[in-house]
Amino acid sequence: MRLGILIRDEEYREALVHKLSSNDNNILVNVLDNNVKDASGSVILTDIPPSELDKKVLSALKPRTLFISTSENDTGEDCYSIFKFSSIPEMISELSRVYNLWHGLGPGIDHSARLITVCCESDSYSAERCRALAGQIIYSHGGSVLILPLSYINDHGVNDPLRSNSLSRLLYSIQRGRESGMDGVTYTDSYGVSSLLLRSGRNPVAYLDEDELRTLLFGLSRKFDTIIADTASCFREENIKIMRLSERIVLFERGRRVTGIEEILDGDTYEKLIRIKLTGGTEDAITMDECVKRIFGTERDEGIKSSNSKEIRKGNRQDSQVGKKVDNRER
Repeated sequence: MRLGILIRDEEYREALVHKLSSNDNNILVNVLDNNVKDASGSVILTDIPPSELDKKVLSALKPRTLFISTSENDTGEDCYSIFKFSSIPEMISELSRVYNLWHGLGPGIDHSARLITVCCESDSYSAERCRALAGQIIYSHGGSVLILPLSYINDHGVNDPLRSNSLSRLLYSIQRGRESGMDGVTYTDSYGVSSLLLRSGRNPVAYLDEDELRTLLFGLSRKFDTIIADTASCFREENIKIMRLSERIVLFERGRRVTGIEEILDGDTYEKLIRIKLTGGTEDAITMDECVKRIFGTERDEGIKSSNSKEIRKGNRQDSQVGKKVDNRER
């Protein structure tokens, strides 16, 4: 994503550029010099209020501009805006949303949540490994974790048809921004691991197109701290694109089949890959713990949000919050 920065507050701008560049390698930051002529193809982030812009200029820039505000009255209702001292993950989420909507790509994912893709050389143990990974994340870091099945057979479903919910109804609720429509669409087991209320067997999620998958991920990422996308061995093009969106890709393998993962993932995406060789012994638990440490870091997330109250994660992302750094300087 190309990002043009047009911010008057120099100290805040320097801190912001540094944090944005170090947080996400997929963001190309360009600091603009009081104009937007060099911002072709870029989303614009600015602290200039819409009221100071000419109406024609505002009309042209509004679809691709995120205005930084210090209060709710800083921007118009039809402008994209974000609070000045929001966390970096939240700011990236809003920038991605503006960029995707501007390009007609759908809303993307809420960057205050982690997206992890799990793939395996065999479908037979993928669901069990996803549940083990989810349990280890909850044990080590807390928070809410949902497993999203992406293979053609849903091994995370329910067998009671009365409890299953319509996927199309869930997508409709997300598209319409109806938070209440997402209530009752998931269930949580005794270990705290959540799944969609879909029937076992043929998986309707595996037949969604890219835009529908992005919409589903966007809605779920606003509700859960971590999403584990279980692709198993289903390497369809839509799932590969989800891998590229993921923070990490975990491959569980026993060395009995060739997945061709090296050819599936490009250079930047391949760097996200964590390979775990399964042996069936006690060392598997140790490698799982090491995997979680690589994903989250060694420190526990103390500020992680609860499932009932969606808050921006702090913990090992605490240093990503420009607000804390710049706010202290202003004091």
